[in-house]
Amino acid sequence: MTRHDIIDNRTRELAPEINNFLADSIRAHFAVGYFFLSGFQAIAEHIPHLEQLRLLIGNVTNRQTEAMK
Repeated sequence: MTRHDIIDNRTRELAPEINNFLADSIRAHFAVGYFFLSGFQAIAEHIPHLEQLRLLIGNVTNRQTEAMK
């Protein structure tokens, strides 16, 4: 079966895919339209070793994330 680059969270989930990349990375750059702590928490344990983490995020979030300011 051919493996596609599409991650739909049905047959492949995004967090494990990102965590696999982070394991071998020294920098990570993300551009996301929506930012929620629940998504960040899914990768948080895999980022402490990074030399650089950059986030470009849209202005859509939820109350839990907004309260963390």
